[in-house]
Amino acid sequence: MPRKPRKIFVPGRLCLFGEHGDRAGGHRSINPALEKGYTLSVGTHQGIYAQVKPHPTPLILRPSFSDGTRLEPIQLPMDRQTMLHSTKKGGCFSYAAGVADYSLTHYRVQGLEIDNYGFYE
Repeated sequence: MPRKPRKIFVPGRLCLFGEHGDRAGGHRSINPALEKGYTLSVGTHQGIYAQVKPHPTPLILRPSFSDGTRLEPIQLPMDRQTMLHSTKKGGCFSYAAGVADYSLTHYRVQGLEIDNYGFYE
């Protein structure tokens, strides 16, 4: 039985210094030789609205931008080689591919369908 999509809101944040220091802290738990880092960040009322649901195989992204522009959906095979290549390539989808790779590795998901349908500014 197909699962219903979940609507989510991801709040924004402003990093005053130490960009991604909180997220990167997880790497220090694996490699204690890394220096301790710090970050100062604050949440904002801005954010992204999306609908997310599992998919049997690929990663499907339906992006939109704050001006209302929608891009054609992108569909990528949900495998580590594709995700790592897309992450290293850079561009609009590199961050999403990195998150998908992390999810694939740590949570054993098969596929995801993400529709970023709006913004709150």
